Amino acid sequence: MKIQATISALTIVASGLFLYSCKSDPNSPGFEYMPDMYRSPSIEAYSANSFYMDSMSTRKPVENTIPRGFDPYPYPNTNEGYETAGMNLKNPFPASPEIIAEGKVSFEKFCVHCHGKKGMGDGTVPTNSDYPPPPAYSGPQLQNLPEGKMFHSIHYGKNLMGSHASQITKEDRWKLIRYVQTLQHPDGMPSTTQVADTTTLVANSGDQNNK
Repeated sequence: MKIQATISALTIVASGLFLYSCKSDPNSPGFEYMPDMYRSPSIEAYSANSFYMDSMSTRKPVENTIPRGFDPYPYPNTNEGYETAGMNLKNPFPASPEIIAEGKVSFEKFCVHCHGKKGMGDGTVPTNSDYPPPPAYSGPQLQNLPEGKMFHSIHYGKNLMGSHASQITKEDRWKLIRYVQTLQHPDGMPSTTQVADTTTLVANSGDQNNK
């Protein structure tokens, strides 16, 4: 008798829980166990908060935070900005085998599909579409293109090429440019190439890591 009574009681409890969970409101989450574990109470903006020692609920941004939508790159997306970047920006990274190898990785990720493996403008996109091929890196139009103009073009985009600022960090752009220079000059870089101070030029090129 006791077993039957226990079974009956459990059946009644289970039926009650089942019926309780079948609410007509489709937006109802039903029975929530310990909702405070995942529905934390919101804090009123600019109100006092005893959780922090200074009682400020609205926290100050961390140091060096860049506001959303703010672009620290100093050159505008104009012909004048393009020319100025070409004159002022110099690659802060040496043309070492290690840097060039890292640049090649970025090139194969972001550039090869249009510019081709050797930078001849014969990538799969122009070859298999109606898009015109980009000029060859080693051709007269791009062979002597200043590295500052290349950085500017990667930042904003140029002609049919879109901006890659949100995809390639400023450091990786400079490394990518080092690899592109090997495609501009497949027989070897001119001896007049100069490498400027790394700290100064990376700062001047703007911090575009999370645009």
